[in-house]
Amino acid sequence: MVAAYENSKWEPIKWENDMHCAVKIPDKNQWRRGQIIRMVTDTLVEVLLYDVGVELVVNITCLRELQEDLRTMGRLSLECSLVDIRPTGGSDKWTATACDCLSLYLTGAVATIILQVCSGENNTTWPLPVKIFCRDEKGERVDVSKYLIKKGLALRERRIKKLNNSHSSSEKSLENPLEQDDSMVTKCIKINFDPDKKAADVISEHRVSEFQQKIPEPRTTGCYKPPAIPNMKVFEAIVSCIGDDGTIFVVPKLSEFELIKMMNEIQSNLKCLGLLEPYFWKKGEACAVRGSDTMWYRGKVMEVVGGTIKVQYLDHGFTEKIPQCHLYPILLYPDTPQFCIPCQLYNTKPVGNVWQPDAIELLQELLSKREVEIHIMELLLSETETPILPPYLPSSLPPPEELYAVQVKHVVSPNEVYICLDSVESCNLFNQHSDTDDSGISWESESESLNEALRRFNKNVETFPPLTDFRTEMPCLAEYDDGLWYRAKIVSVKEFNPLAVLVQFVDYGSTEKLTINRLRQIPLHLMQYPARAIKVLLAGFKPPLRDPGKTRIPYCPKWSMEALWAMIDCLQGKQLYASSKAQAPEQIVTLYEDEQYPVHMSLVEMGLADQDE
Repeated sequence: MVAAYENSKWEPIKWENDMHCAVKIPDKNQWRRGQIIRMVTDTLVEVLLYDVGVELVVNITCLRELQEDLRTMGRLSLECSLVDIRPTGGSDKWTATACDCLSLYLTGAVATIILQVCSGENNTTWPLPVKIFCRDEKGERVDVSKYLIKKGLALRERRIKKLNNSHSSSEKSLENPLEQDDSMVTKCIKINFDPDKKAADVISEHRVSEFQQKIPEPRTTGCYKPPAIPNMKVFEAIVSCIGDDGTIFVVPKLSEFELIKMMNEIQSNLKCLGLLEPYFWKKGEACAVRGSDTMWYRGKVMEVVGGTIKVQYLDHGFTEKIPQCHLYPILLYPDTPQFCIPCQLYNTKPVGNVWQPDAIELLQELLSKREVEIHIMELLLSETETPILPPYLPSSLPPPEELYAVQVKHVVSPNEVYICLDSVESCNLFNQHSDTDDSGISWESESESLNEALRRFNKNVETFPPLTDFRTEMPCLAEYDDGLWYRAKIVSVKEFNPLAVLVQFVDYGSTEKLTINRLRQIPLHLMQYPARAIKVLLAGFKPPLRDPGKTRIPYCPKWSMEALWAMIDCLQGKQLYASSKAQAPEQIVTLYEDEQYPVHMSLVEMGLADQDE
């Protein structure tokens, strides 16, 4: 388009509705194909840029006659319509608020589009009836239609399906989930809603049951167990491979039959067609790997490099770079330890302390696939190496509009806090020693079983290995100012000399910068409890339009420090209740005192906040 029109001259043309044209985008050196919607004035026209789905008003000097060869190509954008929902308020038109919310949520996002076209129906329905699924900030799959319903911006609509036979036709009202045995053809389309990128890329077409709304999504739920070392000083093994760092990977002869049996079972039982949507792999993540020999193996992600992944075949030791489509996020035989044991030559150091390629080649020539006798001189498996653990399980809130008791554990800003579910019967037993007064952390507000486990582990915490892996979200135990150790996760590395890490206490929401001597590996037993603290945004109020002269919160300048301290005073030492307004993409609640008085009204009355309808 640019090559065809950048040097073109404007010529007077009598433009009319529905005429095709080339449109120069104001303030950008871009040309788009368009179609005239209407003449606004003699010099202004409203056009549809049908390759990106954008409508705008431009001066007629920005229009050129569209060349014939540019008309033959079909439109590059798809016009879609969400099914099973309708506007609120009894109107057939969507409110500006609903449109703005949808625009904010979808613009620039990558989404999965599922066409709702039933078998035998006319497939030329326009706009295309679709369901749209996106990922929220937690990486969880969200149905955009249900999101609008939860936000109160849409209502559920019954879908009318025509049932035809040779004698008569009737109509049957169907509500999701649909309970019919027939199926519909759905096309899963990955759409990037950024208008500056390519439009639609059809991924697959398959038949699914009509009631199957939620597409199951396999996830890694942990890590593979480390290799089991034979309980003997000398054992026979087969060398499977030599690593680039001189590590010799061996499989004990005693385990050879078990490895072959497991591999045969994996090939027989694992039938995967690959992921139908992008999966964001992380270093250290356990997975199943389809190797270059087309066989499935247990693996681990070593490095993510563009569109390829460097993986290690855990039961054989060797590494390989493969396409992402050859990985699947699932654990295979998670209770079976890895068969391959990494070894190093005793009292042997390479020249220059780095194994050179010729030395590695010599080791490969001497040892690869050979039966050897292993003499254990020293146990060099790093017992302090931090295992890759799954994230903490999240806690969930009750359904929207239901009133439930909560405790506020940490205040980030006047409208962003961390809460824990509470019970009215036990509220008087709680120690109000929470960090809403910027102090320590209480034991009493947690479930008894977690309390007992933490107390027990605190007695011998010095025996736990130090944390050696500081990747984001890594679970750990962290020492608080009161000298006790609590569950935490890594947020980021803040300093390098000395090394200091920002951690978040997952049962309270507060963060603190700690040196690494105050971090320990977390026992697996403590990973079974969901993280107690839930981050929520508070509804019903917003920063005041006029708030001059007050000291601002450094990390949230739209709010004043005075408003922050006032909110802490409103929350401290009171029995609070919450009602969920939305649960995706963010948890939004209204906090109440005595089940009916919104706590934010105190800030509104003090002039530190405005009501937000």
